[in-house]
Amino acid sequence: MPENYMDRLKKALHEGWQHFFDALHPGHHQKLRDMLRDAYLEEAQDVAQFAQHAERMHYPQFRERLLRIAAEERAQVEWLRDKLLALGGELPTVSLPPKGAKNAWQALLTDLEEEKRSYTDVIEAMHIAEQADPEIAAGLQRIREAERQHREELLDMLVKSDPYTLPQAPVEERA
Repeated sequence: MPENYMDRLKKALHEGWQHFFDALHPGHHQKLRDMLRDAYLEEAQDVAQFAQHAERMHYPQFRERLLRIAAEERAQVEWLRDKLLALGGELPTVSLPPKGAKNAWQALLTDLEEEKRSYTDVIEAMHIAEQADPEIAAGLQRIREAERQHREELLDMLVKSDPYTLPQAPVEERA
């Protein structure tokens, strides 16, 4: 089959599913798309920030952990991109520079705060997706679990780099 035919077929199938989805949940579809777009943007910024902060780490084991977290976040960005495009959304331009930090400890603290925010932000998107698309809801649940794990790793690195900076409440209580 010519590639042009396959492209037209894919487009027609995509548009058909999109119309079907819109008819079932017109409000949920747009809201879910918006939330996926926001999550995509946030995660893409996190990837850049983790990579930049990894360069500042004095301890090679911290650098490796941050680079691994950045790679896991990159996989989340790719999944979000695919789902956003499948829902007919457009990819936002990632234009904000990573948040700077004066030192490696502040970089870890900034990263921890970003992961806490990401963990919380994905909850509403999960609830919308549960009503609209169970596959996306399951994917968002996986992202949320990864964000929780990243938070724990970042907190561990933060504490090991300065043991006098323990948070006021355990990670589980601040979720």
